[in-house]
Amino acid sequence: MNYFHLSIIFLAILNSIYGRMVTFSVIAFGNEASVTINGIVYPMKRIDDYSNVHAVTAMLEEVPLEYYYTVDGQSEQYIRTLDSTAITSHIEFFGREKTIRPLKGMGYPPDKPQWVRSIGKTEVFDDSYIPTIIVDSGSREYFVSGNDTWTLGRFTMILKDEIFTEENVPTKCQNRYEDKFQWRVKLQHKIHKRSVFKFRANAVDPTFFRQSLYGDMAAAVGNPVHNQVICRVYLSDGTPIGLYLMIEVTSSRSFIRTQFYGNEISEKVKVPNKRLGFPLDCRSGSDFYPNGPYDQFIYSEGETNEGIAYLSKAMHEVNVYDEADVQRFNKEWFDLDVFLRSMALEYLTGDWDSYWMDTCNFVMYDAPEESTDSTLKYYFIDQDFDLTFGIGLSHKVNFYGDAFPSQSYKTLVDRTWNVGSKDPANREAIDIFLRGGVTTTMFEKHLIDIVKHVFNPVALGRRLSEYVDRYTEEVKWDYTIERLRIANNPNHTRYVFTMDDYYANLGDTKVKSAQWGLMRWIKMRSQAVAKEFGFEWDQEPLDPSPKNIPIPDDDDDDDDDKNNTITDENKMNLKASAAVNSLTTINITCILVFITSLFLFPIAL
Repeated sequence: MNYFHLSIIFLAILNSIYGRMVTFSVIAFGNEASVTINGIVYPMKRIDDYSNVHAVTAMLEEVPLEYYYTVDGQSEQYIRTLDSTAITSHIEFFGREKTIRPLKGMGYPPDKPQWVRSIGKTEVFDDSYIPTIIVDSGSREYFVSGNDTWTLGRFTMILKDEIFTEENVPTKCQNRYEDKFQWRVKLQHKIHKRSVFKFRANAVDPTFFRQSLYGDMAAAVGNPVHNQVICRVYLSDGTPIGLYLMIEVTSSRSFIRTQFYGNEISEKVKVPNKRLGFPLDCRSGSDFYPNGPYDQFIYSEGETNEGIAYLSKAMHEVNVYDEADVQRFNKEWFDLDVFLRSMALEYLTGDWDSYWMDTCNFVMYDAPEESTDSTLKYYFIDQDFDLTFGIGLSHKVNFYGDAFPSQSYKTLVDRTWNVGSKDPANREAIDIFLRGGVTTTMFEKHLIDIVKHVFNPVALGRRLSEYVDRYTEEVKWDYTIERLRIANNPNHTRYVFTMDDYYANLGDTKVKSAQWGLMRWIKMRSQAVAKEFGFEWDQEPLDPSPKNIPIPDDDDDDDDDKNNTITDENKMNLKASAAVNSLTTINITCILVFITSLFLFPIAL
């Protein structure tokens, strides 16, 4: 007997009689939870033993609803609302009033380049919702000790309508000397095509938003860049770990597949000829020297970095004063527009932890489908946007110049970096492409466009206001929780911020902890560029333009992706088996509807 079809018929009858069936779900670290809807109390039940999500499905009239949650006798002090057509509250968080809050994005003129090779944000990086990450309480020691590596007993990601969980997840931390270190996980199975996630702590940014703004700009101007979303992290027993920026790891194959070979309409991935290139994680000292060394272009087992030698040779041979030769190089070897837009953003933000200034921290990707037997086409990908917008430059004023935010980019060409270190060096690509010629003209056009439409107090100011409105409550929570880890290392500074630091660093003031306030930096930098090149920025911020995404020619998806992704057909089977290292995707509404229709529980009539 097909109980599922019978349940659908039964629910249709119920809906026709009683109105609508509405599911309420809330994350709550407590034993007993309930929701009070239009004055009537409905007890809720845990849906599993790891997510702390409580839910109930009720038959209600088709009228607007007012409701609030109560956990262990404590009720929320505000009233939530649901319109007359909604059938789910989404997965809410007890004590947080705003569950869904769309943010206004950043726009760029529609005639400018767009990056349309990605599967897009998907539900994972939908910033209208704040995801919650739950780590098993048995991993408490990891967040106390800051071990280099650890295996999480269970890792759970809660999105607005889905819960993903996996057992025995390998993780590793970075910056373990900080109270709130960053960490990453690599999942055996994919969540909306992604399997490697990094949780960045923003430990040096009192505003918490510099990294997010940088990623927003890179995406807006048409560059390949990791997706990102701010999320909360807890242990399963309710112990708060903190607020993090969850991003894709740019040097992972997971990122390359979804960013270079995806389709946002179908959310499918299709790698031409089933062959992926080699993402190279480029670290301090990596550069495009004519004769090497290239040992800092880090590659994984089975990969190679030998192509960088060929690219470097071609880079030094290109005639930057010959338009045809520049376009040939751009087509055969290196996407110059992506690179030069990246350099414009590095210059504008004072990003000294990427390629141009001080350190070298970026990713290179060679695209096999654009390469030939004699050429290798590379893309430059920026990463790690924490040391930006003036952060960390207070001790480098003399090195960069006393008025660094107002300096012309021309003062940063043909100069030696890392002065005083054992390895001082110039920046090969900067000195090749920004000393004059066609490539310098390209760079200046990109620089002007970015300041005119994106990097200015109007456009960035609106986006920052969106963040402040959405996340200030979360930042306050993070700045007031007790850290599990106290890293008493005398060789490193402990960054412990207050809300006073937060508000001071947002503004147009000079502050002690970060040489420039965020809006002060944006104003000084954009004003300097506008004055140097004689233009004015938009007086009204642009909204994002619709992308010209190619219509997918078929429904094929990579077999590799299928074999490692939980599909709709086997979600319930994996949930039932509870196999070690299995990934379970739970659609809250579907499960409750299914169980309810069969057992008439926990429906409240």
